[in-house]
Amino acid sequence: MIPATSPLVTPARPSKAEVIRLLERYPLPVDSTTGKVMTFTYGTAGFRYKANLLEGIMVRVGILAAYRSQPSSSVGVMVTASHNDESYNGVKIADPTGGMMGEEGEALAVQLANAATAEQVLKVLSSDPKSSEDIVVHFGRDTRHHSASLCDLAVRAAQAMGASIHMHGVVTTPQLHYCVMMDNPQHLPKLLLPPQPHVKGHYTQLSEAYLALLGTTATMNPSTTITKPLLVDCACGVGYEHVKRLNDIIQQMGNGGRGRSLVACNAPTEGPLNENCGSEFVQKQQKPPTWYGDVDNEKTAYAASIDGDADRIVFFSQEDDFILLDGDKIAVLICLFLKEQLSTLQKQATSSELKLGVVQTAYANGASTRYLQQLPIAVEIAKTGVKHVHKAAHDSFDIGVYFEANGHGTVLFGEKFYEFIDYCEEHLKDDASSKALTRLALLPKLINQAVGDALSDLLLVDAILTLQNHTLASWSSLYTDLPSKQSKVTVPDRTMIVMNYNETACVAPAALQQDLNICMKQGGRCFVRPSGTENVVRIYAEAETSGQAQELASRAGDLVIRHCADQTFP
Repeated sequence: MIPATSPLVTPARPSKAEVIRLLERYPLPVDSTTGKVMTFTYGTAGFRYKANLLEGIMVRVGILAAYRSQPSSSVGVMVTASHNDESYNGVKIADPTGGMMGEEGEALAVQLANAATAEQVLKVLSSDPKSSEDIVVHFGRDTRHHSASLCDLAVRAAQAMGASIHMHGVVTTPQLHYCVMMDNPQHLPKLLLPPQPHVKGHYTQLSEAYLALLGTTATMNPSTTITKPLLVDCACGVGYEHVKRLNDIIQQMGNGGRGRSLVACNAPTEGPLNENCGSEFVQKQQKPPTWYGDVDNEKTAYAASIDGDADRIVFFSQEDDFILLDGDKIAVLICLFLKEQLSTLQKQATSSELKLGVVQTAYANGASTRYLQQLPIAVEIAKTGVKHVHKAAHDSFDIGVYFEANGHGTVLFGEKFYEFIDYCEEHLKDDASSKALTRLALLPKLINQAVGDALSDLLLVDAILTLQNHTLASWSSLYTDLPSKQSKVTVPDRTMIVMNYNETACVAPAALQQDLNICMKQGGRCFVRPSGTENVVRIYAEAETSGQAQELASRAGDLVIRHCADQTFP
């Protein structure tokens, strides 16, 4: 049973002795091969390792979360390993905006994670536990069998530091981020007020905005509009119960009429987490998931896959040939919808020009980039990683769209967007403008402004398809992806490869990029980038045919091996 709200738990008196006891009771693990304490890093995914290595990390994260929380400025902790298999777990901290923790916090997290003793941890913090009813930390976890006990360690550490706890229980990662964002209304635009910092608020806000968006059209073409239920592969993870609950609310609010029927599939009890199912599997393997439960899926016309913590989504159809709509296709669909509404309004509000743009990474299919540029919509290429594309979308555009190919993404609305909405509400009264304005004003309520959210994106895409009379086939046919190939090669030292600011080109060894450029003169695009976790270099290549993409990737891999060998053995 999913709680509608999360009661505040008042902590015991803060206790430095309890902090020290927890740190000593749950030390950092020792590497069995070296006999030394393991080293941990905090990345876009937070801390993510095999679950049996994380007890000491959870204590330190609880301490850090309480340390970072300030009066009337709460933070959040999410225990999950997203699309990884059941043997993994992880933890990450949400800042008061609801977004991912900033670089300063990440650096402190790494310091704490690698402070081997209680004395070293307290030295890093340089402060004792504090007592204040306004020091609040939100907690959530996924369905992994070890998530409850690991989450409990972080809670106990935060309480020992003097924090009060909002326990949200089993929630999606985006729901936890949403609750933190809503608990800090000083960061919210007026369109998102009054705040609803609980899971019920998340359901309610999404459902109301979704149904209202569908209500902006009076007619639908039954020959082109999708009328079947939407099957949602939930990766045997946390999203299953939440998709069911979201569907119940939509059907109740819509009186069983307007509003798609969402059919949650692949429950945690039906199959192994993220194994041959979920968005990561469907997008990488480019084939439908395994349906573990009793699902009539022989001719699935309309389906989506989310990942284990429900922050990624891709759409697909297996009615005839398999059709995949990944993050690139989602970004294009949303941009076309936004551009149409803005064009209607900006014909009248000529003094208020908004900058709409898309942030992609080097992994985005080149066909999507060209299609967007021809619309024309501005495209910016950012360094790989959600935190980089999120920042670029926020900083570069008034309406910033970002979706990685894996289906993780959202749309961010800046201050000028809200000023534009206010202006249009005051000055534009004709029917066409009113409809476009209503649609735009609903989007910040439907689209999670903290992080990418599979449930939010699911409803957004479904609403756009319905309003635009699109099928998955017509959506897919907007442009044709170039064939691509991804591979990796093992190298002695991945740090030999140094990339430029957005990872589209190699700056060291300089001769490597020169040779890659020669390869690309014969057609296609490729780039190489070092892995963040292992001594491999990743290769991406795309070209007009699959054979050409395969050949380009192979040649790029050979060049990486040769140049890295030359650097190692001059």
